[in-house]
Amino acid sequence: MDPKKKKSSIGTWLASLALLLITFGSKLKVLFPLLKVGKFLPTLLSMILSIWAYTLIAPFQVAFGFVMMILIHEIGHVLAAKQRGLPVSAPAFIPFVGAFITMKKQPRDAETEAFIALGGPLLGTVGALGCWILGYVTGDSFYYMIAYIGFFLNVFNLVPIHPLDGGRIVVAISRWFWVLGLIMGLVLIIYLRSILLSIIYVMFVYQLYAKYVRKKKPMRQQRSRIEMLSVKLDPHRFEEVGAYIPSELHRRELDYRYYTDRASKRAFLDVFYPSLGRIATIPDLHAEIKRVHLIRTLMTDDGKIEFVIEMEYRPFYQEHEANSPEDKRYYDVSKKHRLLYGVSYLGLATLLLYMMWITQAMVPEVR
Repeated sequence: MDPKKKKSSIGTWLASLALLLITFGSKLKVLFPLLKVGKFLPTLLSMILSIWAYTLIAPFQVAFGFVMMILIHEIGHVLAAKQRGLPVSAPAFIPFVGAFITMKKQPRDAETEAFIALGGPLLGTVGALGCWILGYVTGDSFYYMIAYIGFFLNVFNLVPIHPLDGGRIVVAISRWFWVLGLIMGLVLIIYLRSILLSIIYVMFVYQLYAKYVRKKKPMRQQRSRIEMLSVKLDPHRFEEVGAYIPSELHRRELDYRYYTDRASKRAFLDVFYPSLGRIATIPDLHAEIKRVHLIRTLMTDDGKIEFVIEMEYRPFYQEHEANSPEDKRYYDVSKKHRLLYGVSYLGLATLLLYMMWITQAMVPEVR
């Protein structure tokens, strides 16, 4: 082997390791649980498999650098999810597809979804910039090549198509960006002739169709259900109104009121007992109430009166609608956060495109 080439190869490995240390820095402590052998082994094996697969079409150093750029990107998602307290798996690599993480608990709102989605391109951009700086310091065009790949990888993920990161980020800005994604996706498919992007695009179009266009099934009823409720009351309530405490085996029908609150758009069921008035409120019960029945009265150890209530109802079934209250609450993002994510999204995309342009101009191999 040529000594110069051997020296360059060793330098490449050392510089790549330095890039990881520079990129993560103090964050390595957060990643220690992820790097446990048992949890990280599938990730390591899938990384090795991906590197081997990419060496079929590119030199080993390029394949290694490409997988490292993907790893940095995915770790960005992991760090963002952990910061929001959501458990995630270690990254899993699929040759010629990329990598992904699985979430054991889904985001509770669009802002959280956007935060986790933004973590990947953000840290991925830092990693690509670190590689670009190595190229500038060493003068080695290899690092410019990997940096260009990193810039392209992250700007590609910013295309506003679900489930790409861009499609998840824009939910905190405006879902009208998805319309832009329909146009951009079609243009990129024609330009790049990517089968993977075509599959993602078709899935995205169907998702929009199912969510906003397809006619919803009408509400229909299911079988009746019986649910037992426990309501604890203070004995003083009976004394205040001069009412008798029912015996243990006393049974009776109870009055109820089923209504929808206009402000919150939520359904409620109020249960009443003679003389006492309302004794319980059950929220978010979407059903036809058949009957509410007191079947037993108990005295608890803490001196409370416990009513055991049997409720028979027939739940309504309805497909999730795009304009349902749950949907509106999920996408309810403050103007401050919309502006923050809008500036971050557009600024990051602009930076990546600019870095691709100057890197392409500096490295003839990527023209």
